[in-house]
Amino acid sequence: MALLPLSFSAQAQLRVSPLAPAAVPVALRHSGRVVQALRYTDRTGTYTVLATQSGPAADPAAQSSDGQRADLYAYQYSAAGPAPTWQLHDFEADCPLDIQASFRPRGLTVTDLDHNGTAEVWLVYRTTCRGDVSPSTQKIIMYEGPHKYAVRGTTRIASGSGPPDGGTYTLDAALRAAPVAFRQHAAQLWQQHRDE
Repeated sequence: MALLPLSFSAQAQLRVSPLAPAAVPVALRHSGRVVQALRYTDRTGTYTVLATQSGPAADPAAQSSDGQRADLYAYQYSAAGPAPTWQLHDFEADCPLDIQASFRPRGLTVTDLDHNGTAEVWLVYRTTCRGDVSPSTQKIIMYEGPHKYAVRGTTRIASGSGPPDGGTYTLDAALRAAPVAFRQHAAQLWQQHRDE
């Protein structure tokens, strides 16, 4: 009996299915409102990933009475129990202007770009506090198992007849040292979500 190549075998094990927010098990405790969710199976097991956000709310720690706060979270749970295997939290705080902390539509995806059978979970989101037309902070966070990788930069905004403002990003040290396929995919995601 011939053995299948490892890359095909590992890739074939990755199964991803969307999960409606209303179908998220109650046992998976989380903060915020679920905006995206999915379930995947790779060679290490079956996992549920949630992307949640709070929306703007009064910030009790704000310097001014009109300061707002907005939080976003992501959680990964294994089939073994309700405790997250990893958790992400980011926020914008003490903002008296227009505030945002939100995941991009279709910003939660799963891949196996290095064909090792362990999924990569990608999250794309923006945070901002602004009262004018200026770029937002944008981040791409990726987890492969417990290992975290990040892209950080700003969105791109057209500025009248001049060149666009913003749109640049940097890779963290972990991603700079990661497989080329990770960096290429991060660049594609950035281009896909860059413009406001």
